[in-house]
Amino acid sequence: MLSFLIYIFVTSITPGPSNIFILNASKNYGIKGSKNFIAGVLTGFLFLAVISLVTLQLLKNILPQIEIYLEIFGFVYLIYLAYKIYKSKNNTTNKTYSSFKSGFFIQILNIKTLLFFISLIGAFILAIANNQITTIFYMILTVLVGWLCLLTWGILGSVFKNFLDKYDKPVSIIMSLLLVYSAISILM
Repeated sequence: MLSFLIYIFVTSITPGPSNIFILNASKNYGIKGSKNFIAGVLTGFLFLAVISLVTLQLLKNILPQIEIYLEIFGFVYLIYLAYKIYKSKNNTTNKTYSSFKSGFFIQILNIKTLLFFISLIGAFILAIANNQITTIFYMILTVLVGWLCLLTWGILGSVFKNFLDKYDKPVSIIMSLLLVYSAISILM
């Protein structure tokens, strides 16, 4: 149980596409102004949890054969997001961070989250859960911890807005490099 919780926390709190986009949203619009976007990301996280669990149960025999394609897609997607963040300017007129739909789609296209759930289910949940109720309990726990970590990034963006605005370009470069690192780690 302890290694399960550590894995969930560390994977959820470390920088990834969703965390970085929530940070930028709350930096630009505050928590209130980006609440629809954040709700979309959180809903997308829950959606991926459910889809991953169902898919793993249905496709557990062919998953190893398609895993490389998921990894390649994830790598390309994260590089694209890194480029978008690098090229972005501190622009509060961008409506990307105000839409539930954009938050939801950014999250469900986030291959890091999908691989997180697949790894979590395969390595931990199926190994320790002996029935459907226990499996659902572990998934609910996973989603709650994930949501808390995502919301932490939103709070950080709002609290450190002035600092992030002052050092916008260096912060964008660091966030882009973290996404590149995430992309490379998918292929390792």
